[in-house]
Amino acid sequence: MEIQMLPVNKETLVRYRTIPSYVEVNTTLDMKTLKGFGGITFSEKKVKKLYLKNYDEHGEPFSWLNFNTSKWVMFIIQDGEIPAGGLTLACKTPELRMLNGRDDLADIWDIRIHPNLKRQGIGTKLFTRAVEWCRSEGYKQLCVETQNVNVPACRFYLKQGCNLGVINRYAYSATSAVAGEVQLIWFIDC
Repeated sequence: MEIQMLPVNKETLVRYRTIPSYVEVNTTLDMKTLKGFGGITFSEKKVKKLYLKNYDEHGEPFSWLNFNTSKWVMFIIQDGEIPAGGLTLACKTPELRMLNGRDDLADIWDIRIHPNLKRQGIGTKLFTRAVEWCRSEGYKQLCVETQNVNVPACRFYLKQGCNLGVINRYAYSATSAVAGEVQLIWFIDC
């Protein structure tokens, strides 16, 4: 399977969106803060009721075009005629909070693998390609956001060598679809 590099625009997003982006949530990372400066611990816990977290339910990925995506890049792996996986990097977008105003930081804005093709190394190939591209373009770090309810993603980023850099318990509205989600931002040096 060959990785294609594409610009991020309406045409490429139509193709990209054919790859579903959801996770079955059956466990979550429960976060506990220790007293004083003792730190934070995570423990995996089963959820009371299994549910799907659909990352495309709010108009994604077409809402990305609200940003200037001219510096963004998309990687897609095909399995014959079917897009097997995709990864989109957001770069040099001053209005994007995830980049903290840094020109030397790129963000994995989205990564998705076709549900029928998971656990075949597609995500690792895309992640590796993204890090290589960032390095070749002079980026110092790559970051990616997920939530404590996406335990498979957390495991994946750890396996790729990422370090957990930000834990934000207040990133999402208390009125969101799933109250209590914690934002986790992972970093890897390029």
